[in-house]
Amino acid sequence: MGKGGSRSGAGRPASHVKAEHCRRIEAGRWAREGLFSPGRTGTWSWWNADSGERTASIGYRGEGQAVALNFTVDGRSVHQFIAELQTACNFGGSRSWFACPRCRRRVGVLFLRSAAGFICRHCGRVTYGSQSDDEVGRSWRKQQKAERRLGGEGWMRPKGMHQTTRDRLTAIIIECEERRDNALAAFVAKHFPGGLTRW
Repeated sequence: MGKGGSRSGAGRPASHVKAEHCRRIEAGRWAREGLFSPGRTGTWSWWNADSGERTASIGYRGEGQAVALNFTVDGRSVHQFIAELQTACNFGGSRSWFACPRCRRRVGVLFLRSAAGFICRHCGRVTYGSQSDDEVGRSWRKQQKAERRLGGEGWMRPKGMHQTTRDRLTAIIIECEERRDNALAAFVAKHFPGGLTRW
């Protein structure tokens, strides 16, 4: 058969969604907050970090090393049962995980993928934005994270923050800016060996 024939998936780009665009649930956090406890019921919500408004919510019921979820996606009611797995820690205690409802893989985070419900990132074809970033992109993401902790671009120390923490975050921001400057200088040196000229 000639090139580009009817082979399944030939020439089709992989379709991935960014983790930052998905609702997610974390096994460790749910264990700490007791959501797996038998008989416990309630609502788990997501909030807009800027406005403080609730953006989505799901109902849950603890089953003891499992949790039953009830929620609506695209107008469809979804009922999902997710098992909790535990592994022993080196210095005592245990760590909680989810068993992916689709592949049974042990994972710390599950992502909401439409009517499929919550599944692991491998089954849901979910990637983190940082995986596709170059050095400049990674530096911007790191800087924005530090700036959010400082309350924006003013780099002011928020009330209650230690000065040493503020200094460390400021150093991160400066380092990121220097990294981008160096990357730009390297790009210019490689692609414009004679230097940039004004038109």
